[in-house]
Amino acid sequence: MNDKIYFDKLHIIADHAEKLASYLQVLHVYAESEMTYNDKIGNIYEILGLAVKEADIIIENT
Repeated sequence: MNDKIYFDKLHIIADHAEKLASYLQVLHVYAESEMTYNDKIGNIYEILGLAVKEADIIIENT
């Protein structure tokens, strides 16, 4: 694999890893809020779906 392809894949992985980390942070905040106030913050299933999609993209590019 040449350097450009390697760095392109690395860039894709880094972008999606950052998105995945963001979605997981939202889930963390959601869980803390649920345990504390029992309030709803957005649609947890939508956030989970987005996190899974980001993980799939990372796996495809490794």
